[in-house]
Amino acid sequence: MSIDPVLLDKTRIESALLLSAEAGWNQSAADWAVFLTHGTVLGVIADDRLVATAAVLPYGDTFGWISMVLVTRTWRGRGIATRLVDACVSLLRDAGRAAFLDATPAGAAVYSRIGFMPLCQMQRWHGSGGELSRSTEAVNLSIDRAAFGADRLFLLDAFLSRPGSSGFAARDGFAILRPGANAMQIGPIAGDPAEAPALLRAAIRATSGRLFVDLLDAGHSLIPVLSACGFSMQRGYTRMALGRASLPGDPARMLVAAGPEYG
Repeated sequence: MSIDPVLLDKTRIESALLLSAEAGWNQSAADWAVFLTHGTVLGVIADDRLVATAAVLPYGDTFGWISMVLVTRTWRGRGIATRLVDACVSLLRDAGRAAFLDATPAGAAVYSRIGFMPLCQMQRWHGSGGELSRSTEAVNLSIDRAAFGADRLFLLDAFLSRPGSSGFAARDGFAILRPGANAMQIGPIAGDPAEAPALLRAAIRATSGRLFVDLLDAGHSLIPVLSACGFSMQRGYTRMALGRASLPGDPARMLVAAGPEYG
Protein backbone atom coordinates (compact mmCIF):
# COMPACT_ATOMS: atom_id res chain seq x y z
CA MET A 1 0.00 0.00 0.00
CA SER A 2 1.25 3.48 -0.86
CA ILE A 3 1.66 5.89 2.03
CA ASP A 4 1.61 8.91 -0.26
CA PRO A 5 -0.69 11.56 1.23
CA VAL A 6 -3.97 12.38 -0.49
CA LEU A 7 -6.12 15.48 -0.16
CA LEU A 8 -9.17 14.96 2.05
CA ASP A 9 -12.58 16.61 1.80
CA LYS A 10 -15.60 16.92 4.09
CA THR A 11 -16.77 13.42 3.31
CA ARG A 12 -13.95 12.22 5.57
CA ILE A 13 -14.98 14.18 8.68
CA GLU A 14 -16.45 11.18 10.47
CA SER A 15 -13.38 9.05 9.67
CA ALA A 16 -11.07 11.82 10.86
CA LEU A 17 -13.09 12.16 14.03
CA LEU A 18 -12.49 8.47 14.74
CA LEU A 19 -8.73 9.10 14.62
CA SER A 20 -8.79 12.05 17.01
CA ALA A 21 -11.15 10.15 19.33
CA GLU A 22 -8.80 7.15 19.33
CA ALA A 23 -5.99 9.47 20.45
CA GLY A 24 -8.20 10.95 23.19
CA TRP A 25 -8.00 14.44 21.68
CA ASN A 26 -10.62 17.12 22.20
CA GLN A 27 -11.44 17.99 18.58
CA SER A 28 -15.06 17.80 17.46
CA ALA A 29 -16.58 17.44 14.00
CA ALA A 30 -16.80 21.24 13.94
CA ASP A 31 -13.03 21.47 14.40
CA TRP A 32 -12.38 19.10 11.51
CA ALA A 33 -14.75 21.20 9.41
CA VAL A 34 -12.61 24.29 10.12
CA PHE A 35 -9.49 22.58 8.83
CA LEU A 36 -11.25 21.23 5.76
CA THR A 37 -12.92 24.56 4.97
CA HIS A 38 -10.10 27.00 5.65
CA GLY A 39 -6.99 24.83 5.40
CA THR A 40 -5.67 21.66 3.84
CA VAL A 41 -6.04 18.21 5.36
CA LEU A 42 -3.89 15.38 4.06
CA GLY A 43 -4.49 11.73 4.80
CA VAL A 44 -3.36 8.19 4.15
CA ILE A 45 -6.06 5.72 3.16
CA ALA A 46 -5.79 1.92 3.29
CA ASP A 47 -8.64 -0.22 1.97
CA ASP A 48 -10.86 2.89 1.97
CA ARG A 49 -10.08 3.42 5.65
CA LEU A 50 -8.48 6.66 6.83
CA VAL A 51 -5.44 5.61 8.87
CA ALA A 52 -3.54 8.92 9.22
CA THR A 53 -3.99 12.68 8.89
CA ALA A 54 -2.15 16.00 9.11
CA ALA A 55 -3.53 19.50 8.59
CA VAL A 56 -2.25 22.89 7.53
CA LEU A 57 -4.14 26.03 8.54
CA PRO A 58 -2.82 29.23 6.91
CA TYR A 59 -2.97 32.49 8.87
CA GLY A 60 -2.50 35.40 6.49
CA ASP A 61 0.34 35.45 4.00
CA THR A 62 3.34 34.86 6.25
CA PHE A 63 2.75 31.74 8.37
CA GLY A 64 0.49 28.78 9.04
CA TRP A 65 -0.11 26.05 11.62
CA ILE A 66 0.60 22.34 11.24
CA SER A 67 -1.55 20.09 13.42
CA MET A 68 -3.81 17.04 13.61
CA VAL A 69 -0.86 14.71 12.94
CA LEU A 70 -2.55 11.41 13.73
CA VAL A 71 -1.80 7.79 12.86
CA THR A 72 -4.05 4.97 13.98
CA ARG A 73 -2.35 2.59 16.38
CA THR A 74 -1.90 -0.37 14.01
CA TRP A 75 -0.22 1.79 11.35
CA ARG A 76 2.38 3.54 13.51
CA GLY A 77 6.10 3.00 13.06
CA ARG A 78 6.01 3.07 9.26
CA GLY A 79 7.15 6.66 8.68
CA ILE A 80 3.65 7.88 7.85
CA ALA A 81 3.64 10.82 10.27
CA THR A 82 7.01 11.99 8.95
CA ARG A 83 5.76 11.82 5.37
CA LEU A 84 2.66 13.82 6.25
CA VAL A 85 4.58 16.51 8.16
CA ASP A 86 7.05 16.86 5.28
CA ALA A 87 4.12 17.37 2.92
CA CYS A 88 2.61 20.02 5.20
CA VAL A 89 5.93 21.86 5.46
CA SER A 90 6.20 21.83 1.67
CA LEU A 91 2.71 23.29 1.29
CA LEU A 92 3.60 26.20 3.56
CA ARG A 93 7.09 26.73 2.14
CA ASP A 94 5.79 26.74 -1.45
CA ALA A 95 3.32 29.46 -0.44
CA GLY A 96 6.08 31.54 1.18
CA ARG A 97 4.82 30.89 4.72
CA ALA A 98 6.72 29.89 7.85
CA ALA A 99 5.50 26.75 9.62
CA PHE A 100 4.42 26.76 13.27
CA LEU A 101 3.26 23.91 15.48
CA ASP A 102 2.75 23.03 19.14
CA ALA A 103 4.64 19.84 19.94
CA THR A 104 4.49 17.37 22.80
CA PRO A 105 7.87 16.61 24.42
CA ALA A 106 8.27 13.50 22.26
CA GLY A 107 7.19 15.39 19.15
CA ALA A 108 9.54 18.29 19.86
CA ALA A 109 12.54 15.96 19.64
CA VAL A 110 11.37 14.74 16.24
CA TYR A 111 10.56 18.18 14.86
CA SER A 112 13.86 19.64 16.01
CA ARG A 113 15.68 17.12 13.82
CA ILE A 114 13.96 18.55 10.72
CA GLY A 115 14.80 22.13 11.59
CA PHE A 116 11.97 23.38 13.83
CA MET A 117 13.19 25.75 16.54
CA PRO A 118 11.57 26.18 19.98
CA LEU A 119 10.15 29.67 20.58
CA CYS A 120 8.00 29.37 23.71
CA GLN A 121 6.25 26.91 25.99
CA MET A 122 2.60 26.09 26.53
CA GLN A 123 0.97 24.34 29.50
CA ARG A 124 -2.38 22.57 29.42
CA TRP A 125 -4.28 22.97 32.69
CA HIS A 126 -7.42 21.02 33.42
CA GLY A 127 -10.15 21.27 36.02
CA SER A 128 -13.89 21.80 36.29
CA GLY A 129 -16.17 24.72 35.65
CA GLY A 130 -18.13 26.64 38.25
CA GLU A 131 -21.54 25.49 37.02
CA LEU A 132 -23.17 28.91 36.77
CA SER A 133 -25.52 29.84 33.95
CA ARG A 134 -23.80 30.70 30.71
CA SER A 135 -24.07 34.10 29.03
CA THR A 136 -22.18 35.68 26.16
CA GLU A 137 -20.95 39.18 25.40
CA ALA A 138 -19.91 40.98 22.24
CA VAL A 139 -16.13 40.82 22.04
CA ASN A 140 -13.62 42.93 20.15
CA LEU A 141 -11.92 40.25 18.06
CA SER A 142 -9.52 42.75 16.48
CA ILE A 143 -7.53 42.48 19.71
CA ASP A 144 -6.61 38.94 18.68
CA ARG A 145 -5.14 40.03 15.36
CA ALA A 146 -2.57 42.30 16.99
CA ALA A 147 -1.71 39.82 19.74
CA PHE A 148 -1.57 36.68 17.59
CA GLY A 149 0.02 38.33 14.57
CA ALA A 150 -2.51 37.44 11.88
CA ASP A 151 -6.18 37.73 11.07
CA ARG A 152 -7.97 34.55 12.17
CA LEU A 153 -11.45 36.00 12.38
CA PHE A 154 -12.75 32.98 10.46
CA LEU A 155 -11.65 30.75 13.34
CA LEU A 156 -12.94 32.89 16.21
CA ASP A 157 -16.28 33.40 14.46
CA ALA A 158 -16.51 29.63 14.03
CA PHE A 159 -15.86 29.14 17.76
CA LEU A 160 -18.51 31.66 18.78
CA SER A 161 -21.11 30.23 16.40
CA ARG A 162 -21.02 26.79 18.02
CA PRO A 163 -23.89 25.89 20.36
CA GLY A 164 -22.63 26.18 23.92
CA SER A 165 -19.90 28.74 23.17
CA SER A 166 -19.58 32.07 24.95
CA GLY A 167 -17.54 35.24 24.62
CA PHE A 168 -16.32 37.42 27.51
CA ALA A 169 -15.24 41.03 27.06
CA ALA A 170 -13.06 43.52 28.93
CA ARG A 171 -12.05 47.04 27.98
CA ASP A 172 -8.91 45.75 26.24
CA GLY A 173 -9.27 42.01 26.13
CA PHE A 174 -11.50 39.02 25.49
CA ALA A 175 -11.91 35.31 26.17
CA ILE A 176 -13.76 32.55 24.36
CA LEU A 177 -15.28 29.43 25.87
CA ARG A 178 -16.23 26.62 23.50
CA PRO A 179 -17.24 22.95 23.63
CA GLY A 180 -14.93 20.14 22.54
CA ALA A 181 -15.35 16.40 22.16
CA ASN A 182 -14.23 15.61 25.71
CA ALA A 183 -14.18 18.94 27.55
CA MET A 184 -15.04 22.60 27.32
CA GLN A 185 -12.06 24.77 26.39
CA ILE A 186 -11.17 28.35 27.26
CA GLY A 187 -9.10 30.10 24.63
CA PRO A 188 -7.92 32.28 23.26
CA ILE A 189 -7.55 34.93 25.94
CA ALA A 190 -5.83 38.00 24.52
CA GLY A 191 -5.30 41.64 25.43
CA ASP A 192 -4.25 43.50 28.55
CA PRO A 193 -2.69 40.99 30.99
CA ALA A 194 -4.17 42.95 33.90
CA GLU A 195 -7.70 42.18 32.66
CA ALA A 196 -7.06 38.51 31.92
CA PRO A 197 -7.67 37.11 35.45
CA ALA A 198 -11.23 38.48 35.51
CA LEU A 199 -11.88 37.11 32.01
CA LEU A 200 -10.58 33.69 33.02
CA ARG A 201 -12.67 33.59 36.20
CA ALA A 202 -15.80 34.58 34.26
CA ALA A 203 -15.22 31.82 31.71
CA ILE A 204 -14.61 29.19 34.40
CA ARG A 205 -17.80 30.20 36.22
CA ALA A 206 -19.85 30.02 33.03
CA THR A 207 -19.62 26.27 32.45
CA SER A 208 -19.68 22.92 34.19
CA GLY A 209 -17.78 19.68 33.87
CA ARG A 210 -14.30 19.11 32.48
CA LEU A 211 -12.42 22.19 31.27
CA PHE A 212 -9.10 22.81 29.47
CA VAL A 213 -6.96 25.99 29.47
CA ASP A 214 -3.73 26.20 27.42
CA LEU A 215 -1.42 28.80 28.99
CA LEU A 216 1.30 30.44 26.92
CA ASP A 217 4.36 32.04 28.51
CA ALA A 218 2.56 35.37 29.05
CA GLY A 219 -0.29 33.50 30.73
CA HIS A 220 1.75 32.27 33.68
CA SER A 221 0.26 35.18 35.63
CA LEU A 222 -3.03 33.24 35.47
CA ILE A 223 -1.69 30.21 37.35
CA PRO A 224 -2.89 31.55 40.76
CA VAL A 225 -6.43 31.85 39.36
CA LEU A 226 -6.34 28.30 38.02
CA SER A 227 -4.83 26.90 41.21
CA ALA A 228 -7.47 28.65 43.34
CA CYS A 229 -10.16 27.06 41.16
CA GLY A 230 -8.72 23.57 41.66
CA PHE A 231 -7.00 23.21 38.28
CA SER A 232 -3.75 21.31 37.78
CA MET A 233 -1.25 21.13 34.94
CA GLN A 234 -1.83 18.15 32.68
CA ARG A 235 0.94 18.37 30.07
CA GLY A 236 3.39 20.69 28.38
CA TYR A 237 3.93 21.66 24.76
CA THR A 238 6.67 23.53 22.92
CA ARG A 239 5.71 26.10 20.31
CA MET A 240 8.13 25.65 17.42
CA ALA A 241 8.72 27.28 14.04
CA LEU A 242 10.46 26.50 10.79
CA GLY A 243 11.35 29.48 8.62
CA ARG A 244 10.95 32.08 11.34
CA ALA A 245 13.08 32.94 14.38
CA SER A 246 10.49 34.77 16.50
CA LEU A 247 6.84 34.64 17.43
CA PRO A 248 4.46 36.80 15.41
CA GLY A 249 2.27 39.51 16.89
CA ASP A 250 2.66 40.68 20.49
CA PRO A 251 3.32 37.60 22.65
CA ALA A 252 2.95 39.63 25.86
CA ARG A 253 -0.75 40.07 25.00
CA MET A 254 -1.39 36.45 23.93
CA LEU A 255 -2.04 34.72 27.25
CA VAL A 256 -4.10 31.62 26.46
CA ALA A 257 -3.89 29.75 23.18
CA ALA A 258 -6.83 28.69 21.07
CA GLY A 259 -5.35 25.20 21.47
CA PRO A 260 -2.32 23.29 20.22
CA GLU A 261 -4.16 22.58 16.98
CA TYR A 262 -4.85 26.26 16.29
CA GLY A 263 -2.06 28.23 17.96
